[in-house]
Amino acid sequence: MKNVVIGSLVAAVIVFAYQAMSWMVPLFHANTLKYSAQQDAILAAISQNLTEDGVYAIPNVPPGSTNEQHEEFSKNMLGKPSAVVHFHKSFDMNMGKQMAMGFVLNLIAAFTIAYVMWTAREKLVGFGSKFALAIAFAGFTILQSSLMMANWWQTPGHYLSGEIIDHLVGWGLGGAWLAWWLGRKQTVSQP
Repeated sequence: MKNVVIGSLVAAVIVFAYQAMSWMVPLFHANTLKYSAQQDAILAAISQNLTEDGVYAIPNVPPGSTNEQHEEFSKNMLGKPSAVVHFHKSFDMNMGKQMAMGFVLNLIAAFTIAYVMWTAREKLVGFGSKFALAIAFAGFTILQSSLMMANWWQTPGHYLSGEIIDHLVGWGLGGAWLAWWLGRKQTVSQP
């Protein structure tokens, strides 16, 4: 179990370092977040009309609407503009706190992958099978997070492409480390 903890810690550092580089060096995220020259006017209008922090689908039906009202709304909205807005009444950028939480989340994810590799070590013999497990975790995350957002909220490709690359490359690097680290000195048991 000591190897799982050490492996998880190093994998989390690898993934965190890759993620930081991916955002700081405008490679995959150069076009992730769009700019609007009208941002001040947009924020002023939003701030005057939204009263609490939250994620808003605009337009939307009021709470408690019937199925018929939802259907009528959807029919009337076809071809018209829409937005999903993450609204905060006050900008709060605490980079230290956000980076610490990002590392903790990576550590939990790395531990999850390492623990599965360790518990399935008799089945996952060799670097390739362990690495494939890490990529499978990344693929699962892409399917259930990134692509679900694209499916339900039409999240555009310019946003998703960098995120998908980050999952695959980041966990490819972290997974390669874990596959090597947890595969050292592993003996293949013959049936």
